[in-house]
Amino acid sequence: MTVIRRALIISFVERYGLVALALVSNILVARLLTPAEIGLYSVSLAIISIGQVVRDFGIGSYLIQEKNLTEAHIRTAFGISLTIGFGLFGIFHIGAPHISRFYNNEDMSELIKLISLNFLLLPFCSISVSLLRREMQFGRLMFVNLTGGVVGFIVTIYSALTGHGAESPAFGAIASNVSIGITSWLARKAHKMLLPGFSEWRSIARFGGQSSLAAIVTSIAMDINDLVVGKVMDFTSVAIMSRAQGLMNLFHRDTMLAIRNVAFPAFAKAYREGENLEERYIKSVAAVTAVAWPFYGFIALYPLEILRVMFGPQWDAAAELVPIFSLAGAIASTFTLIPSVVLATGRVAITTRMELILQPVRAGLIISAAIFYKTVWACAIGFLIAFSLAVPLFYYFKAKCIRNNFKSLLKELWLSAKITTFCLALPAGLDYYLTNKGFQLANFWHLFSLGCLTGFMWLIALFLFKHPLTAALSFQKTAAKNPFSA
Repeated sequence: MTVIRRALIISFVERYGLVALALVSNILVARLLTPAEIGLYSVSLAIISIGQVVRDFGIGSYLIQEKNLTEAHIRTAFGISLTIGFGLFGIFHIGAPHISRFYNNEDMSELIKLISLNFLLLPFCSISVSLLRREMQFGRLMFVNLTGGVVGFIVTIYSALTGHGAESPAFGAIASNVSIGITSWLARKAHKMLLPGFSEWRSIARFGGQSSLAAIVTSIAMDINDLVVGKVMDFTSVAIMSRAQGLMNLFHRDTMLAIRNVAFPAFAKAYREGENLEERYIKSVAAVTAVAWPFYGFIALYPLEILRVMFGPQWDAAAELVPIFSLAGAIASTFTLIPSVVLATGRVAITTRMELILQPVRAGLIISAAIFYKTVWACAIGFLIAFSLAVPLFYYFKAKCIRNNFKSLLKELWLSAKITTFCLALPAGLDYYLTNKGFQLANFWHLFSLGCLTGFMWLIALFLFKHPLTAALSFQKTAAKNPFSA
């Protein structure tokens, strides 16, 4: 088993452990809090998220990709991170009452102040975590992040049970960051105290300035649905739309984060060693879409059953949005690794330009839908259109540093399409037949049986169509067939 394959497996174990905790937390919170309380937290978090990307300043990515990293670089990264964190904490504390008045909600002010405490904690987490990623110490990272996830889960649920309402997830996030800060420092080989410095601020500022500009625009566009829908419509609409998008994010955000955590360092290492990045990129997309497309297809076919099993009937209104977000997620899986592979070459300016074009378009589409149509369905369509436009845009910019081999890429995507059709056809056909015959199973067992059948057919399809993932599933040591192999 190669080092990269082992890292990828560890990253998946970590991510799915966190996803499992998040799912259980969401299921419990969805029953303990009202949609209005969840919507209030979502909007408050969306506002804070704009400051969060400024706080990061691309420092994590800088520490990972810097070829000649010194202690001076690390101390400067810590110093800049502390300065920005304390500054943002002050800004949001001063601005919280004004934001609360804008949304006509008195509870929002204290909630924003509470969430902003994370700005003081994150500098003590991010540096150690980034250095562990650079060193590809994914086993230690798994322990750090899972410990933080468990701590955050316990505090969130306890707070919800004791009547803290929308503040419950905020308490959980603070507790999680405290845990990550302590355990990530302990997980590093050097246990000396890190002192802040500023001697290398120019090199970090050059990289971080461009990275932050793209991240700010991206964050605004990603959170614009919560910000605008919360103002134009109401917090309940925010919660309904977020719940539907949350099913898409089980793969688009959670699973892809596990993949990108390994892909970015792996791409960077391959680039430093002069390997063929395009070939590795195409194999990576093939692996991603072979899993993503069946997942999105399944949740698009059974959104009502999934929502009821996970969150209860109070979220039925989100079911009609799930297929739209699922299609957007399936489209996104064809280009979601492009920023990682481009950034691995050090071309941060290209990734910045991609985001500066795409994200305002996405924001404009969602804002227009919210203002003119005032329905969450229209906002979801705007989201889908934006992701569709991103495909040619991202591949156009990727070609500026890595040549596109569309023939090979389309061949792999066609293979993923065949696998998706094969694994979904029998479950969907059988479900349609039994439903017409009057057979009705309880929601959980209905969903469970369909999911097991789909998974079984997916495994058959992988081997039937000889997908490269079969090498990993059968633990063959065929490096050429492994998408991230070293």
